[in-house]
Amino acid sequence: MRVLNDYICSSCGAVNEHFVDNEVLTVDCLDCQSPATKVRAVPNFMLPGNDPAGFPTAADKWVKKREQKMREEMKADNS
Repeated sequence: MRVLNDYICSSCGAVNEHFVDNEVLTVDCLDCQSPATKVRAVPNFMLPGNDPAGFPTAADKWVKKREQKMREEMKADNS
């Protein structure tokens, strides 16, 4: 399977992307033609649900329940 990977050159330090088979560990640097090795990179992503703004209905529901509970507690305290 072909994938897009980053490769860093050990001679000039350039980082380039190459669309190659996933098993390929070294390629020729695009700048100086020296061997470049595959860089292990972690994809940048965020799972939904960590931010209340991402789920406004769930956050709004919690706020409404909390406000209702606070009003009930205030009524019980005032009685």
